[in-house]
Amino acid sequence: MFEYELETGHDREYECEFANEYESEEFFPLLAPLLSSVAPMAVKAIGRLIGGGRRRRQREFEFEYEGEYEGDPFIGDLLQGLGGALGLGEGEYEYESEFESAPMTEYEVVMENLAYKAAHSESEAEAEAFLGALIPLAARLIPQAAKAVTSVTPSLIQGVAKVGQTLHKNPKTRQLLQTVPQILKGTVGTLANQVAQGKPLSKTTALRALAGHTAKVLNNPKKVAQVMKKSHRAQHKLMSKTNGKCRP
Repeated sequence: MFEYELETGHDREYECEFANEYESEEFFPLLAPLLSSVAPMAVKAIGRLIGGGRRRRQREFEFEYEGEYEGDPFIGDLLQGLGGALGLGEGEYEYESEFESAPMTEYEVVMENLAYKAAHSESEAEAEAFLGALIPLAARLIPQAAKAVTSVTPSLIQGVAKVGQTLHKNPKTRQLLQTVPQILKGTVGTLANQVAQGKPLSKTTALRALAGHTAKVLNNPKKVAQVMKKSHRAQHKLMSKTNGKCRP
C-alpha cells in the first residue's frame, strides 16, 4: 500500500487553483483553440521517435509545422483526424470505459498526484521525472499485461518525455500535463489488448498506442475538462488524508 504525502507549503499554494476553470462549460471554447494547437505538436513529437516527421521551425512558446508530415503513416493518419473524428479502431480502446467508470485505485490516485506535481514543476527535467514514474504504475493497473508492457517501458518513457516537453514548454499548456495519467491508462489498455490477441509488442506499437491516446485525449476539450476534474478529486482525496484543505 502507498504512503504518499503531498509536501506542505509550496505545493498547497496550488491546491484546487485550476479546478473551477476546467469545470466551467464556458471554458470549453477557450480550451479548444489551445488543444487544436498543442495536440498535433505532442503527436508529432512522439512520431519523431518512430522515425517521424521533421520539425521545420520553432519559436518561443509557439511551434509551427509546415508542409506534409513525413514519417510513420499511422501518425500521419492521426494528424489528419485531429480536429474531428480520429477514425481509430473501436477495439483498440475497449479498456477505456472501465478506467473512466471505476473508482480510483491507490495506483491511480498516486498517478494523478505525480502528474499534478509535474504540471507545477519549475523545470522540464523535474516534470519528466514525475511523468516517467507514472509508467510502472500504469502497467500495474492490468496485472496480466504488466510483464509484457514492462518490455516496452523504455520506449514509453521516451514518448512520455516528449509529450512532457511539449506541454511544459508553454505556461499556457503546462496544466495539461495532468492529462498524462489518462493517456497512459488508455495506452496500457491498448497494449494489453494486443497481448491478449497474441500480438508482440515493440517500440513502434508502444509509441503508436501512446500517440493514439495522446490524440484521443488532447483532441477533445470535454474529455480534457473531465480529466482535470478527476485530477482535482485525487488531490482533494490526498489532501484529506494529510489534513490539508481543498476548496470544493
